[in-house]
Amino acid sequence: MDSPGYNCFVDKDKMDAAIQDLGPKELSCTELQELKQLARQGYWARSYALRGKVYQRLIRDIPCRTVTPDASVYSDIVGKIVGKHSSSSLPLPEFVDNTQVPSYCLNARGEGAVRKILLCIANQFPDVSFCPALPAVVALLLHYSIDEAECFEKACRILACNDPARKLIDQSFLAFESSCMTFGDLVNKYCQAAHKLMVAVSEDVLQVYADWQRWLAGELPLHYFARVFDVFLVEGYKVLYRVALAILKFFHKARAGQPLESDSVKQDIRAFVKDIAKTVSPEKLLEKAFAIRLFSRREIQLLQMANEKALKHKGITVKQKRQFVHLAVHAENFHSEIVSVKEMRDIWSWVPERFALCQPLLLFSSLQHGYSLARFYFQCEGHEPTLLLIKTTQKEVCGAYLSTDWSERNKFGGKLGFFGTGECFVFREGRQHGVGAPPAAPPCTVHTPRFYFQCEGHEPTLLLIKTTQKEVCGAYLSTDWSERNKFGGKLGFFGTGECFVFRRYEWVVIKHPELTRPASTLSSETSSTASALSHSSSSEPADRLSPFLAARHFNLPSKTESMFMAGGHDCLIVGGGGGQALYIDGDLNRGRTSHCDTFNNQPLCSENFLIAAIEAWGFQDPDIQ
Repeated sequence: MDSPGYNCFVDKDKMDAAIQDLGPKELSCTELQELKQLARQGYWARSYALRGKVYQRLIRDIPCRTVTPDASVYSDIVGKIVGKHSSSSLPLPEFVDNTQVPSYCLNARGEGAVRKILLCIANQFPDVSFCPALPAVVALLLHYSIDEAECFEKACRILACNDPARKLIDQSFLAFESSCMTFGDLVNKYCQAAHKLMVAVSEDVLQVYADWQRWLAGELPLHYFARVFDVFLVEGYKVLYRVALAILKFFHKARAGQPLESDSVKQDIRAFVKDIAKTVSPEKLLEKAFAIRLFSRREIQLLQMANEKALKHKGITVKQKRQFVHLAVHAENFHSEIVSVKEMRDIWSWVPERFALCQPLLLFSSLQHGYSLARFYFQCEGHEPTLLLIKTTQKEVCGAYLSTDWSERNKFGGKLGFFGTGECFVFREGRQHGVGAPPAAPPCTVHTPRFYFQCEGHEPTLLLIKTTQKEVCGAYLSTDWSERNKFGGKLGFFGTGECFVFRRYEWVVIKHPELTRPASTLSSETSSTASALSHSSSSEPADRLSPFLAARHFNLPSKTESMFMAGGHDCLIVGGGGGQALYIDGDLNRGRTSHCDTFNNQPLCSENFLIAAIEAWGFQDPDIQ
């Protein structure tokens, strides 16, 4: 028999060994029920050519959003995105969450092509924030595509499916995490023996179940994953749950009576899946998967919805930092006397997600409206949230994100009273000034070769750091890191005066939730308010409430940890308790800064300062501009 016409991305010897090409060459049926049976039976599984045709047909029929990138888009953008880089050294998009690309039966050219396709998908789908299964899907599709562009189009159609009843692939951390929780629920119901074993040997059983997608899209050998994918394209997401449950059943059977260690159970399951051919055939795996009874799509949807609601209630919606937020601050429409466009983009990356895509709107400028606190309030009232920026006569820059309308100050009858919510934060920015003053580019000591390799060729770069104490700081660095090589291996400073560093201080309760007490100790007033907001009982633990709600929903030991913002006739204050993060006088002329309990911050600039400029910015919805 003639050898099948593999594409240029496939290693022929590996492919021949994995999947023999002995099946039919055509598929004539169009009825869904018949397709289901043929997919489960593996009708096109043994024909390389037919599987490629079936994938093309099934994916073409996926209902997609109106504008879905196709092969021509890939041809237009791939050169711009990849540039002159070697495809094998291309970084993977952040949404894959450090997932490695499975090689399956791809050759080196194919492995590089997968990276190129993933980067182009990231360019066209900025809303995809977390999708660790995608590398395996793209790698599989590339085996059965004519070229990279066709593979790109297939993957895009899977991502762009707009049928609400047809879930195909998780594209956010919320969806992924709720799927993991749903799988755990299903294991508890349909694989009780395996579940008991996991609970017995695992310190955190949910961490074991969080690996379930990796079993399928990453660890399964190609001919197993392809069989699963055949049925997945016809029947949808529930097939993945079925097969993962079957894998766990077979793992439990194979390891029955053998000791399992809590610190190795995840690796044990991965190893079992990788070598599953020693235990069970693809046919037996699918047979076991579809033998599970009482497993309806409706049940999965209800579990998924309940878990998503619980995660949202806990404030768990994202894992990775926001992508492409810099697009919200357009250089041609932005002018500030205090910060540059790039500095504003850095600040903008910290604001809550629901405001991140808004445009900055100048509400007050001391140079335009004068140095009057009354005028400041007048210009800001009716806007929520606002961003306060201050520049001192010493050219220091600091500010605050303020969650609440300044008109709230009027509720205190002319007296100074604090208001606001835990979304408020303060920040400081430090720059080098003076001709010839070199910016300090800190040397890296952890995995520096990889860091430098990823950064070289890029200028400028933005360095972001989050500590184990959840503190956030960073630096804007003007110069390519390759400049360090000019010092012959010694540490030398370089860069320009455009460099700056910055640091943000959030509400102290975010970093130290232990400051709140259990809900059982809440006052009746707080409990009733929390119940009204969360539709939950007053006995619910405090961690079920978002830390970004008003402070009255938290039973804090003292009020000093919740003094966010205050405004009177003669002063403006941000952050209180043991001091003020920012105090501005009524003439907008003098200010002071110190540590405060609410933000647990260091002074944001010189402790006593004169104001050169002060601005307030609002958030304008781009849809109503």
